[in-house]
Amino acid sequence: MKSSTKAVSEYQYLIIGGTTKAATTSLFSYLSDHPAISAASYKETRFFLSSDYPLPSKYRFNGDVEKYNLLFSDSQDNRIRLESTPDYLYCSSALERISELLPNAKLVFSLREPISRLISWYRFAIQIGRLPNSLSIDEYVERLFEIADGKQGFDHTQQFGPDSKRNSDHAQFMQVLPQGRYTTFLKCYLDRFGNDRVHTFFYEDLSKNPLDVMKDLCEFADLDSTFFNDYTFQVTNRTETMRNPEFHQKYRSFRFRVRRWTHNKPLIHKTLQAMRRGFEPLYLRLNTRSTESVTLSDDTQKRLVDYYRPDVDDLALLLGKQPPWKPFT
Repeated sequence: MKSSTKAVSEYQYLIIGGTTKAATTSLFSYLSDHPAISAASYKETRFFLSSDYPLPSKYRFNGDVEKYNLLFSDSQDNRIRLESTPDYLYCSSALERISELLPNAKLVFSLREPISRLISWYRFAIQIGRLPNSLSIDEYVERLFEIADGKQGFDHTQQFGPDSKRNSDHAQFMQVLPQGRYTTFLKCYLDRFGNDRVHTFFYEDLSKNPLDVMKDLCEFADLDSTFFNDYTFQVTNRTETMRNPEFHQKYRSFRFRVRRWTHNKPLIHKTLQAMRRGFEPLYLRLNTRSTESVTLSDDTQKRLVDYYRPDVDDLALLLGKQPPWKPFT
């Protein structure tokens, strides 16, 4: 393993801090290919999340920030270090720790129209078996509102039993509704880091015009944007409809265990990554089926628009630009 010659605080970092289901995996992949970037050995480190945040991680900050270097075992000292943990946006502990411990860090946030993001979360939860196929999107939204309004208690074990991994995943899917109100979370980062260290763009713009978005991001991060002039922008981690969600969940769990074991073994890690690139497209062709459309009822759509509209207006004021989100324009 390549040893670090600097303290964590001396490196430059580019951190993709949010939001979830907004192409952060694709963004991490694009930036990882840039020659001036040294990426973490796996995308979602979750290092700076609070200890009680409902997501697991191999390394979590426990007072020793130098352990962060273990996530960049094959990095070169003169490159910008890249990581991506979309839930940093929602964790005040992460904000405080990054601000205090990484003085040279810059943060990037991709924001997605909140209703389409919620639908994507619903489809993803069905895909990996975290919600039953029998639960409709309208029933899911109703449950989210009941939890947000305090009318329904949030009992993990009642839904999935005592398994802590499933409970933490379920907690993530039940937080989706308020997490689409971005303004309060984002304002905390802007107040702490300032506009020079926080860059925000819209998922929809990345989907339509990836080169323009990446050029703006490169200017923010002091990267040479010409690298992306002839770059092929491919979508990764796309939400699919699985033929066998149970098998897919086992595959994901196995993949994550292998990743955590090999992340600080660069030769093995890169070899397995290359094998996965060849294997996974074949696997997905065999275990996916035609995506079924997910349509909200008119009442549910209106309820969500009314819920998110005040925040979308506040977000436009905060950023000085109107989000390109059709339900709110």
